[in-house]
Amino acid sequence: MSKGIFNKAVLALSLFLFSVVAQAAMSHISINSRQFEVGQHPKIKLNIVAGRNDFSRISFHLRQTNGSKEVMEELMVQPISGYMLFAIGVDEVTDPNAKLVVSEYKGNSWRQYAVLPVFDSPFIKITDKTEVRIDTRNQPKKVAPMPYSGDKIAQSTAVNKPQGESHKIVKKSIPVDAVSRSDSTPTVSADCMIERAPSDTLWRIASRYQKQWNTNVYGAMLAIYDANPNGFSKQKIHLIRQDVTLNCPSQTELNQYVNKSEDKAAFEALQQQHRAN
Repeated sequence: MSKGIFNKAVLALSLFLFSVVAQAAMSHISINSRQFEVGQHPKIKLNIVAGRNDFSRISFHLRQTNGSKEVMEELMVQPISGYMLFAIGVDEVTDPNAKLVVSEYKGNSWRQYAVLPVFDSPFIKITDKTEVRIDTRNQPKKVAPMPYSGDKIAQSTAVNKPQGESHKIVKKSIPVDAVSRSDSTPTVSADCMIERAPSDTLWRIASRYQKQWNTNVYGAMLAIYDANPNGFSKQKIHLIRQDVTLNCPSQTELNQYVNKSEDKAAFEALQQQHRAN
């Protein structure tokens, strides 16, 4: 009998550990837009879908070639919402073929998740509305060192090059004064409440408010979701509650949704993830 109890305990522990790993795993990462051109330091907005955005287990490096050397800079990140974040670096990006290397810590090692061409993404000019502030003093410490140090790269890293080519890997931190800090002027009242009928769907509400909020229907739905974490059953975007009063999104939340095609992709990815779980 004690053996049976032990086996059940082991099974329960295994299921718990599996659920933790599953929650942390990424299922989607893409570049939403960039706020810089060649010759400027990187400012990148990313779409991310993960069970849990644990940035001690996710790393973002900008990789570019400078002559015969390959240079990587670790970017600092600031979550904008549960499925969007902003990444910034201080080195000028001079390589038009620069890549964003995304890695995830799974099991007991770092694994490359995606390599994304930076300049294939749409450019959005920085304005008071689109600018994002990053807390440079509160960046999470990585759960383990990356698999390279100095000039040497481990075989498991994402930046191996053919033999005979030289490597130079540079990791840099971002000083506080490298981050711009202007604030946007809010145009949505802090005490604004969404008016709706009991039968209104999220799409119908967003359709009604999109012009007033100067966004698109997908951006409006995402902003409503950002602003009302308790307004959705099990915090799933397709399960809006009818018994909860909804707050209007803040101007900061609305400012993140300026590209309809990218907002649609982010909404559909999030909805797909929520329906699957």
